[in-house]
Amino acid sequence: MLQRKQSLFLGLAALLCLATWLFPIATYERDGRSFVLRTAGLVTQEGGPVTDVDVKMPFHLVLSVLGVALMATVFMFRNRPRQMRFVRGTYLLLLGVIAFMFITDRSVNGYLSGGGAVDAGYGLSFVMPIVALVLTFLAERAIKADEALVRSMDRLR
Repeated sequence: MLQRKQSLFLGLAALLCLATWLFPIATYERDGRSFVLRTAGLVTQEGGPVTDVDVKMPFHLVLSVLGVALMATVFMFRNRPRQMRFVRGTYLLLLGVIAFMFITDRSVNGYLSGGGAVDAGYGLSFVMPIVALVLTFLAERAIKADEALVRSMDRLR
């Protein structure tokens, strides 16, 4: 049902995945020039893309698909085993996104440090997938508890 706590967790996780478009993943400062790593790629502070650096994973596409999948999972409340499979799948995809964010950050930092010392600062979009992962884990636990409650009620009948 939509008023269950797992629906709240999944909805918040979906909003966090979709909100990563709004904030930078990381900002880098080198020799007075600023660079911003966004979900769509590395750009200069003025907004022009840095063509030398290629982001290895299309974060904007993967996070959008994750957001839509998490929202769709909310409406699978009638079939909890299928809902659990979807939650586990999004859980694994979120782990992959987080791993690739770290790899991309290290790669961009290494590229930029070739010209001198780099100051890196991390934005909200770096933390949002981690929080979404925790919320997805909490949703999975709530779905398991819901399923256990339904099974125990079936035994009582």
